[in-house]
Amino acid sequence: MVEAAPNTEKLDEYLRDIVQAVQAACTTAMPHLQDDSAVVDRALHDCEELLGMVMEGHVDQWVA
Repeated sequence: MVEAAPNTEKLDEYLRDIVQAVQAACTTAMPHLQDDSAVVDRALHDCEELLGMVMEGHVDQWVA
């Protein structure tokens, strides 16, 4: 049987929080696509920032 890598629960929790934050930003923006570009732009910026953090891959900081 293969053992789980250390800190997988913390890592899963962190990544779940990121996915939920991206989903919340998108959910906030969707009703405003036609009438409030500032809300949409902020949501896109938030998503870009969140995904950028993931792509940087500083896993040791996420599970600390």
